[in-house]
Order: sequence, then C-alpha cells, then structure tokens
Amino acid sequence: MASALYACTKCHQRYPFEELSQGQQLCKECRIAHPIVKCTYCRSEFQQENKTNTICKKCAQNVKQFGTVDGKLLCWLCTLSYKRVLQKTKEQRKSLGSTHSNSSSSSLTEKDQHHPKHHHHHHHHHRHSGSHNTNSFSITQSTDSGGTDNFVLISQLKEEVMSLKRLLQQRDQTILEKDKKLTELKADFQYQENNLRTKMNGMEKAHKESFEQLQGKNRELLKQVAALSKGKKFDKSGSILTSP
Repeated sequence: MASALYACTKCHQRYPFEELSQGQQLCKECRIAHPIVKCTYCRSEFQQENKTNTICKKCAQNVKQFGTVDGKLLCWLCTLSYKRVLQKTKEQRKSLGSTHSNSSSSSLTEKDQHHPKHHHHHHHHHRHSGSHNTNSFSITQSTDSGGTDNFVLISQLKEEVMSLKRLLQQRDQTILEKDKKLTELKADFQYQENNLRTKMNGMEKAHKESFEQLQGKNRELLKQVAALSKGKKFDKSGSILTSP
C-alpha cells in the first residue's frame, strides 16, 4: 500500500511526507525556487518569492513609502544614531574651518547629550517603536530632536509632493476623459439637431405645398359656387359654359 501523499504548501503538488521540508512543508523544487534569505534591511528571515527581491515585504512597503534614506532604510533609533554620527563628522570638519559655525553646531550636540527631557523622549519612543521601521515620522518629533532629523522631514515632504503629483496626473487624466466625452456628446447633439432641422424643413416644405394646393382648389370651388348662384351652367370638367 502506497504511503499517504501531502501537498506542498507552495505549488500544492502531492509528495510523500518525508520529501517535504520540516517547517514549511515545501517540496524540493519549491525549496530551490524560494530559498529562505535574510532581509538586507531588518535582517529578519523570509522566503524569497523571486531571485531579485532581497528585502522582506514589510521593508519593501517602507521603501515604497519613504524611499531609500541616503541609500539606507533605517528604523527610528538607528536613524537618530546615524544622524548623530553625521553631525559629529560634520563638526570635526567644521572645527578645522570657522570657529563661529563650530560653536553653534557643538551647542546642538550638547543639547542632545545633556538635555534630560530629551533622553526621556527617546526612551519613551523606544518603547513604542522597537527596532522595526516606524511608519510615520510626525513633524513634531523631527523638530524635537534638535533639528538633526531634517532629512526625515525632507524625505517625507518629497513623498508627499510625489503623491500630490500623482493625484494631479490622475485629475488631469479624468478631466481629459471628461472633455473627450463632452466633445463626443456635443458632436452627437449637433448631428441630431441637424437631422431634426432637416426633417422639420422637409415637413414645412411639404406642408406649404399641400396648403398651396388646397388654397388653389378652394379658389376654384369658390368660383364655381359664385357662378352657380348666378344660374350659370357647367360642363363636366367644371368650367363655366356661357349661357345662351
């Protein structure tokens, strides 16, 4: 008796149980086609749908939403520390240059380091977002962190501009389509109107002609009546015979 067959969870073809992988019950073909890989952003393991995608669905969604931030997509906390590193290197460069700009930018980091309220803010945030990519950076948060996170704001604004552009394109498209429809309707209306006018003109003409015919007949009959009342005779065609 053949052993029972089980369906592969990906391609749904049936195989003996021992040929399917332990965790996800995939057949050999599917295991080769969809290997488990680590996401380049969040390092979590996921199953590759095709050879080209190296980031998990969640990060892919975020890249779509925020674009790649300086070629890196970072979670909230990493973003902060990344910005700090940038700020520090900027300061080191500046300290070689003018002293004025140096003092102003170093005061920034001091605020970052010594402000207790500030630290509270970060821990508080940590509790919320953990290490995964946060979906919305609110404007107030980015100004809170001492102006270091302007680039987050900028990428957010870029994104908004893009979506507004898309919206505008859609609107334009709709307007164009409506215009086209209107033109078609107008043309149709004009055609119908011309048809009607021609019909009406034809009817009017026919009416006039039959009216004129009737008037002529009427005149003839009136003549005959007048002649009759004077006692004149008519031949068969209706023309008056001169009385003898």
